[in-house]
Amino acid sequence: MKVKFMRRAMSALVAAARVRWLQTQSKTQIRLHNLREGFGGKSKTVFLANIAEGTHCGNITKAVDAAITERFLLAKAGSASDRVAVCGAADTPIGVITDEAAATADLVSVALLGSAGSTVRMVASGAISQGALLEPAASGRIQTLGAGVGVHHVVGRALDAASNAGDVIEVDPFYFIREI
Repeated sequence: MKVKFMRRAMSALVAAARVRWLQTQSKTQIRLHNLREGFGGKSKTVFLANIAEGTHCGNITKAVDAAITERFLLAKAGSASDRVAVCGAADTPIGVITDEAAATADLVSVALLGSAGSTVRMVASGAISQGALLEPAASGRIQTLGAGVGVHHVVGRALDAASNAGDVIEVDPFYFIREI
């Protein structure tokens, strides 16, 4: 009985992997996810890895609490677990909103600080020097890390310089808290 159940479960997993593989065929980048191959002798054995449902690799998709008309703003936790909002200077950021949202509850992609797979773009609130450590400013923008007393949420290092408010610069994202 147990063996029969296990065979059915494996058949279902293999079928799901085939469907996912067929879905990737239509994309420009062909990648097989959740698949491990082992080669033994002349036969090719396929081992399915844990699918890790509910985990994310660098980016998450969330609904927004309000319309967002500018890309590359810092995000904070929203009004519910499936929502984000634009981060303010005193808020704890979770990532960078890489999309615009025309209305409340629109879905956006958020590049997570500390686990983004690449550099990200962020919007400056004023002049920023290349190489400066960055923290949140008002309206989801970033500023050079301040030296004043308090808690500072460091979101990354500037890879470009910004001359004016509204300049979009490339940032190496990471996250730590600096308390003075």
